[in-house]
Amino acid sequence: MMTFQKVTEEHKEIILKWFQEEHVKAFFYADGLKSTLNNLDLFCEGIDNNGRYTFYHWIAFYDDIPFAFIMTSPLKGPYDSEDDYDKWYREGKKTVTLDLLIGNKAFLGKGLAHLMIQQFILSQYSDADFFIIDPELANTKAIRVYEKAGFKKAETFCPSANPKSHLMMYLDVRRLKVIE
Repeated sequence: MMTFQKVTEEHKEIILKWFQEEHVKAFFYADGLKSTLNNLDLFCEGIDNNGRYTFYHWIAFYDDIPFAFIMTSPLKGPYDSEDDYDKWYREGKKTVTLDLLIGNKAFLGKGLAHLMIQQFILSQYSDADFFIIDPELANTKAIRVYEKAGFKKAETFCPSANPKSHLMMYLDVRRLKVIE
């Protein structure tokens, strides 16, 4: 059984260990990792990191064993044409960004990632309209998992904070509720 909890100080040690794993370091590095860790610290301290984007951090458990780290952030208007993600903002619709990692190596290759994503969204964000996620284009495993979870490919782009090509993917939560 999968469960999800908001991250607290007691979870940070294990999450920080996961960021040292080779399979995680390949996609969480440099300024992106620094920003993620800063947002994690602020979240655990209860501080809104910048007023525009509020990041929520979650830990996923399988049969009470921690195995994954999930980050979400609702997009908030108004639309900013300079922002890589704001073009996905829709007035009157709740759109949430998603990023995640399976940190516990014992859970890699078990076919749990797409189920975790679906269960997480339906249990924690059933009121959302859309989710977006932007894996590096080279992360073909993640892209397959996201497609299996119901995400559709939208466009290739280079985020301002990362010179590598990424693939923007979106999920219509209503469609996911039908799959359920």
